[in-house]
Amino acid sequence: MNLSALIDERYTSLDLTQAITKRTNEYGLLNAMGLFKEEGIVDRNVKIEVGEVSINIIPTSQIGTPAPADNAPDTGNVRILPTFRHAKMHTLLAEELQGKRKFGSNDETESFDSAMVKKLDKIQREHRQTKEFRRWHALRGNVYDADGVKVLYNVYTLMGETQKVIEWDLDNVNAIDPINRGNDELLDYMEQNALGEMVTGVVKFCSAGYMTKMQENKAFREAYTYWSNGGEANPNRDTLRRPFYFKGVTYIRHIGQASFKKKDGSVVTHKFIPDNEAIAVPMGTEEAFRTFFSPGETMGTVNTIGEEIYVMPHVMKLDAGVELHSFSYALDIPTKPRLVVRCTVKA
Repeated sequence: MNLSALIDERYTSLDLTQAITKRTNEYGLLNAMGLFKEEGIVDRNVKIEVGEVSINIIPTSQIGTPAPADNAPDTGNVRILPTFRHAKMHTLLAEELQGKRKFGSNDETESFDSAMVKKLDKIQREHRQTKEFRRWHALRGNVYDADGVKVLYNVYTLMGETQKVIEWDLDNVNAIDPINRGNDELLDYMEQNALGEMVTGVVKFCSAGYMTKMQENKAFREAYTYWSNGGEANPNRDTLRRPFYFKGVTYIRHIGQASFKKKDGSVVTHKFIPDNEAIAVPMGTEEAFRTFFSPGETMGTVNTIGEEIYVMPHVMKLDAGVELHSFSYALDIPTKPRLVVRCTVKA
C-alpha cells in the first residue's frame, strides 16, 4: 500500500478537518443543549468588551426648555484573553491493516479508508470530550489542564466578577419549604443580574448526591404525593434521571466525568459536578456563554477563521504508516459568570 496517497486531494489537511467537523456529535450534555455559543476568530486572542449601560428614568420638563443632558455615560473596558492549544498525535500503521479482518466480516480485510474513519472518530471524541471538560470547569470557576492540577484561568478573575452561592436547607426536617425558598432566591437573583441578557428559564445540573437529598426532603415528597400529570415526571415514582420542572426550575441529574491518563500510567478522573452540589445556569442567553476557536498553526490556516478541530496528516518514513496530528485552539468563557450559581446543601 502506498501511503503517499495521503497527500493527494482525498486526504489533504483541509479534507480531514472537514471530515471531523461534519461528523455527528453525540457526546456532551452542554454541547447538546447549546449553552455555549461557538464562534471562529482569526486571532490567537479573544477581545471581549465588558460594558455597563445605565438606564435612568427621564424626568418631566417644560415645553421649549432644553432637554436635560445624559449625565451617566456608558462605561466599558476590553478584556484580551488567549485561546489554549490542545494537540495530540495518533498513528495509523501499515502493520495495523496487515491480515486484519474487517469488523463484522468473515472474508473482507480491513481497508485503509475504514481504518482512517475509525481514527478520525477517536480524534473527534477526544477533542469534543476535552471541550466538554473545559466547559464544566468554566461553569465552576477554575479551568484546569487535563491533569486537574494546573489552573489555566479563573473565569471570575478574568471577568472581574464574584461567584454567587446559594444554600438549600434540604436536611432540616423542620424547614417548611427549603426548596421553594432557595428557588425564589435563585430566580430573583437571575432576574436582577441578567442586565440586558434574555433569560427564558433556569436549569440546575445536579449531582447524584444533591438530587438524592432533594428527593428525600419532606416538603419535596409531599408536593408530589397527589401529583398526576401524564406528560410530566413524578419524582416520587419515576426515575430522577429524567429532567423535570419544579418550582420554576428545570432539574437535570448529571453524573458526567472525563479521564486523563498520565505518563506513569495512572488515571485521573474528573467529575463535572462536585458531590452533593448543583450548578444553576440561565437558558436563552445570547452572550453569557461563549466558545472561541483560533486558526491552526500551518501556512494554509494563517489568518483564516478558526475551526473546532484541525487534523494534519504526515506520511512516516519508509511508508510505514501515517501520523495524524490533531489540534484545537479554543477558549470557553462565561462572559457573565455571575449568572452561574453554585448550589450547595446546608450543613
